[in-house]
This record gives sequence, C-alpha cells and structure tokens, in this order.
Amino acid sequence: MADADRVRPAPRLSTAPSWEALRGYATLMRGVLDALPFGVAVLDRGGTLTTWNNELASMLPSPPSRGGTHDISVLVRQVHRIVADPQDFDARLKLALEPPKSNEEGETLNNEFEVALHGEDGGALAVSVNPFGDEDESIVICFRDATGELRARRALEHRAMHDALTKLPNRELLMDRLTVALARLGRQGTAVGVLFIDLDGFKEVNDLYGHDVGDELLVTVADRLRREVRDGDTVARFGGDEFVVLCEDLVRIEAAEPLARRLAEAVAAQISIGERLIAVNASIGVVVEQNPATSAEALVKRADSEMYRVKHGAR
Repeated sequence: MADADRVRPAPRLSTAPSWEALRGYATLMRGVLDALPFGVAVLDRGGTLTTWNNELASMLPSPPSRGGTHDISVLVRQVHRIVADPQDFDARLKLALEPPKSNEEGETLNNEFEVALHGEDGGALAVSVNPFGDEDESIVICFRDATGELRARRALEHRAMHDALTKLPNRELLMDRLTVALARLGRQGTAVGVLFIDLDGFKEVNDLYGHDVGDELLVTVADRLRREVRDGDTVARFGGDEFVVLCEDLVRIEAAEPLARRLAEAVAAQISIGERLIAVNASIGVVVEQNPATSAEALVKRADSEMYRVKHGAR
C-alpha cells in the first residue's frame, strides 16, 4: 500500500477550555455582574461569600474585601447597618434560605421579602434568595433599593383611600377605620362617636356661582372641620356635600355634643372666595356607640338618619 493511501490517525482535540478561555469567561461574568443595577452576593454550599458585584459594595457601609474569605455573617452584619430592623431582616432571611415552598400555581412563596431601610425617608430594601439549581447548592442573594416602588405604592394607596378634592379620607377609609374602632370597644371600655354633617345651602351656591366656587367652598369647610377635631379623630368626605367625623376613645358620651356645636359654628362662619362672602350652615347628626357588636354601616346609617331629623327640625 502506498504511503498516500494509508489512513492517518486523526489528531487528538482537547475538549477542555484553555486557561485563556476560562480567564476571558471570568472577566465576562465579572463585567455582567458589575453591570447589573442591583446588588448580587453568591454563597457556596458552606455559606462562604464567594462573589459579589460593585452595586452591592456601593450599598454596604463597609463592603467585604476582595481576595478574603468571608461567610454569610459578614454580609449580614453589613446589611444590619442599613436596615431599620435587623431582627426582622434576620427572621425573613432565615425563612427565605429554607427550601422554597410553592403554592398551587407553582409560584415560590418564601424566597422574596422587603424590609424598611434605616432613616426617616421611608426607604425599602427588596431581597430575593435564589438557589443555583438542584445539583449546585450555591445560592444567589439579590439586593435592590425598592424605595421608589414603595413610594409609588403608597401614593396609589393614598389616592385610592382619599378624596381627590379635599384630600380627606374617603368613604372606604372611613368605614375601615370605624370598623377597627368598634372592634376595640370591648377591650377599652370607651365609646365611639360618629357625626354626620350635611351642608345647608350648598346646592344654591353651586347653582348661583358655579362648581369652581362650590369646590373651593368644600375645600375650606374640610380644612375647618379638620382644625376642630382631635389628632386621633377622622374627618372624611362621605360624598357630595356630606362629611363624617369619627371620634374614637370617647370617655364621656356627652363629649360629642360640644364638638358638634364647634363644628357647626366653624362651618357657619363666612367664607371669602374671590370677591364674594359666602355662608352655609351645617346639619349634624350625632350618635355615640359603646357596643362593639354594632356594625360600621349601621352606625353611619343611624347618624345619617339623625342628621335628617336635625335638618327637618331646623326647617
């Protein structure tokens, strides 16, 4: 057989990546981690902190040193310095590190949580715990500043529970607070007062001067009512030209009547809107309840009926 016809053995090819390839891959992964807009910490199966990114280092007062060996306690101690309640963080982290639990839809229940940040600006830190996979016991913990999201949620909740014109609590928030106040009666031995207020002459103001003037009148009345009540009481716009005042923890039942007189006098004082002096009166129905079994709806209905009785009597 000629030499040219002989089958030469194929060269052996190594399937293992070269050192340069591994180093390039590590550099790429480091660049990806540092480009993420949230903090990342990687822990191995023994709880050793093996990797973290620049964003996490910027979030912590004293980030772990590169090249050192750190366990999870180093990370936890640093997080303690930026959260409002370290014990709450520890409890939630412990729960998140447990094997994940899922609901019927397959959604993981315990791997994410949110804690308050230290400070007076109402910040929040969102934390998620994610295992690498079934075979690798490493864990990735992500930290994200959720202050903007928290404030957005609070703003939405506030708008949903407050009147857009007067900024007072709306009917839904009033009924919620009244329900809670009634539930506390059995434990405190006090009374709850509800004052239902209807403006007399408001329709005439709207018809004569227009809705803009009527709106300004409602805003002024709301401010006056707010100034007359105690700090813990609630003034709500029930709808239209109707307001409700919720007085909690009344020691004496008779205390609600002087408040009703003050509110009526505050409403009746002339209001200057533009070049006009406008005056309206208020019909106020007052009920006081000491029975915690009473429903919020029934109590407001009684106050409403009492207001109509007062209005009819005044006429």
